Amino acid sequence: MPLITLVLPGSIRIKKNSKRIFRRGKYATVLPSMAYLEWEKQARNVALENPVVPPLTCPVEVTALFYYKGHRPDLSGAMESLGDCLEGIIWADDTQIESWDGSRMIHSPDNPRTVVVVRW
Repeated sequence: MPLITLVLPGSIRIKKNSKRIFRRGKYATVLPSMAYLEWEKQARNVALENPVVPPLTCPVEVTALFYYKGHRPDLSGAMESLGDCLEGIIWADDTQIESWDGSRMIHSPDNPRTVVVVRW
């Protein structure tokens, strides 16, 4: 079974929990936080160094070890953030992820990172 292993820098940021409201006149839009956007930018840059060209279109299995700093993030939110972040680089769409077996949160204040193993 082929696999890809990535190590993404920094503590995972949860897309759903950290939002900001942007107002333009009478219209308001909900956007991800600046912290999430910065984490996503760094993570996508690392993933682009080892791209799957074209992105996988088959079902994939993902194991993610989230080494976090500070307060413990929500595991399901972390998986959703990671799925969205790597969409279009590793997999074409995050709906291809069939399992997150073995994924977990690990407190690591000195070396926060996310280790991702993708199998197909």
